[in-house]
Amino acid sequence: MDAQTRQEIETAVQAVDDALTGLVGFLMTLRPTLRNEILQICGRHMERAREAKDRLQSLLDAPPGPDAG
Repeated sequence: MDAQTRQEIETAVQAVDDALTGLVGFLMTLRPTLRNEILQICGRHMERAREAKDRLQSLLDAPPGPDAG
């Protein structure tokens, strides 16, 4: 993976992580009943975002291929 691609993936991972952290922080300020209602609506999407972040991170953590370098 070239340096520019790596940087773009790192930026994407950080952006998704920051967004999820911000959403969870916001949700924690709400009344439990409202928080639960929002999580029922958005929870699946938040989980998909977390999974996407994990997949992107795995690209960064993977050993370089034979044609790297």
